[in-house]
Amino acid sequence: VQLGNKIKEVRKQISDAMSVLQMEELKHRRRVLRRLGFINEADVVQLKARVACEISTGDELVLSELLFNRFFNELTPEQCAAALSCFIFEEKSNETPTLKELAKPFREIQAQARTVAKISQESKLAVNEDEYVEGFKYQLMEVVYKWCNGASFAEICKMTDVYEGSLIRLFRRLEELLRQMAQASKVMGSEELEQKFETALTKVRRDIVAAQSLYL
Repeated sequence: VQLGNKIKEVRKQISDAMSVLQMEELKHRRRVLRRLGFINEADVVQLKARVACEISTGDELVLSELLFNRFFNELTPEQCAAALSCFIFEEKSNETPTLKELAKPFREIQAQARTVAKISQESKLAVNEDEYVEGFKYQLMEVVYKWCNGASFAEICKMTDVYEGSLIRLFRRLEELLRQMAQASKVMGSEELEQKFETALTKVRRDIVAAQSLYL
């Protein structure tokens, strides 16, 4: 009985400690949202937060910041799709993009990610800045860009060491993210951006990517 009571007591102590840690983390996360303008000083949800709620396939903080900083306004639909691939590609690849029209957008994504990471650190969240920034992978930007500009699936497969099935899965996730970005733009009140993401979606969703089933 005594051992049972001791175990219960230890479990309660662990539970209490976890609750304190969770409350602390929640407080730190709230500080990040306040610093970025997602909530105000009274913790009232702002437009930026409502926009972020539409995004679940990619990093909603960085993507929302890019939306409000007019990052996507300066890009073509093809560049938008290529840029968004950085948010969903998770596999390893040795490819290095060479197109100048993709280098600047990627640098801007990295800069925005670094800003979010620094604010998170300053708000006492356990975020490794370099690891966070390195999580945005550029390796398939050029592949997506070429696909959106009409390259065949066979042509883009020769551009990368990523398996065909993995490419199809990436394009499917990219479709999902583009739909979310179009809806987020609608919530923002930007018809121009909404149409741009929808245009990008039509350029991604063609041929084998649009097929209902795939046999490789």
